[in-house]
Amino acid sequence: MHHRPDPVDEVVVLTPARDARLLPYAFIALGGLAAALAGGQPYVATIAAPFLVAMVLGLRRWGPVRVRARVRVDRDRLVEGDVLMAHLEVEWEGALDARLMLHHLTGLVRDGGSPTSTTGRGVTSLDLPLRLQASRWGRHTLGEIWIRLRLPFGLLTWTGQVGSGPVVRVLPAPERLNRILHPRESRTVWGQHPSRRLADGHEFAELHPYVPGDRLRDLNWAATARLRRLVVNRHHPELAGQVVVALDAFHDGSAESMEALSRAARAAWALASLHLRANDRVGLVGLGGSMEWLPPAGGRQARYRLLDTLLKVGGDAADGLARTRRYPPMPASALMIVLTPLHTRDALGAVAAWRSRGRSVVVVVIDAVELIESDRSESERLGRRLWTLERQRRVDELRALGVPVVVLPPTGPITAAVAALGRVRRLHGRRGVRR
Repeated sequence: MHHRPDPVDEVVVLTPARDARLLPYAFIALGGLAAALAGGQPYVATIAAPFLVAMVLGLRRWGPVRVRARVRVDRDRLVEGDVLMAHLEVEWEGALDARLMLHHLTGLVRDGGSPTSTTGRGVTSLDLPLRLQASRWGRHTLGEIWIRLRLPFGLLTWTGQVGSGPVVRVLPAPERLNRILHPRESRTVWGQHPSRRLADGHEFAELHPYVPGDRLRDLNWAATARLRRLVVNRHHPELAGQVVVALDAFHDGSAESMEALSRAARAAWALASLHLRANDRVGLVGLGGSMEWLPPAGGRQARYRLLDTLLKVGGDAADGLARTRRYPPMPASALMIVLTPLHTRDALGAVAAWRSRGRSVVVVVIDAVELIESDRSESERLGRRLWTLERQRRVDELRALGVPVVVLPPTGPITAAVAALGRVRRLHGRRGVRR
């Protein structure tokens, strides 16, 4: 069930600005009258008269105009690909010619034939219905709402921004788990994290008929009395695994870089969901922007906190906040999963810092090479080849540090990343890393 947010009302006062025709009209009208009076030739005044009438009509309203804008959306939380229904209502005093425009959409794109502007002549209000599609995760607004008002045959205009709309939270769309991971392969994730004691845990899983070997302290007396047979409580095993997903949010501001960042966010959310289902404690750190850090936690509340942190990372990236290269200390027993398109070298510094402190790190490289155009010219083909070589050089640097690297294809499942996690677990288990 979606929450319908309250409408956002904004009131602005627009001051008039002269039209490009005002000064020429004034020069002709006043110059013609002056020439008629000075030269005693009345016919010259007949040339200036139409321009004088146009000025009188065009300046019959010249004060500020008070504009009230209201923005309504059908919900404030979406998943990538969802459609948002919005409605812009703008009203003012007096009949004016008007044009209402929506500019600078970020994270939301026009859906189908939905217009982003509307006009009216001699009206006191305008309505603009919108169908927008969520294209990128993060916190976004409906863009900038601008209006231009003019008197019919007027020589003054009132132009300005009258609102920006409510903040809309776009969640990353995780791949379907049955497509991310085959059921047979999903069991390998569970096998990576042994429990401290068989069937020991605090989170209730199910009721089950008693069988020899079950502990008597697990008997559910209420269910036993109701069903008149022994029934025991089953619990999810209490696991000791800690996973920290590090999302490389450094970007160069281009559309290609933001799309690669969106892919990394989707993979981060998919991996985090997968490990939460395996009863791991999952944390998240955003590299770049304001650097968000969420310590590892488990359960349903951790899922919501992960979503909120992902949204904060996406919002900071979209807002273009200044980069930070501070890397928070990670838990000694945590497995670090770094998701990066390697568009910049900043993430390599974080990996090297964590690796030097003895942390278990695996890097999942988001393959976004196909986003670079290479078909239009020889220089573009050369640029794509150079970037491919540069990315491979950065991958080699990571492997030289002893960090396993997996390249995640644009449209494939993340089974390769999960298999890499298993290899890292086994590797550090042989080295005697305490879990």
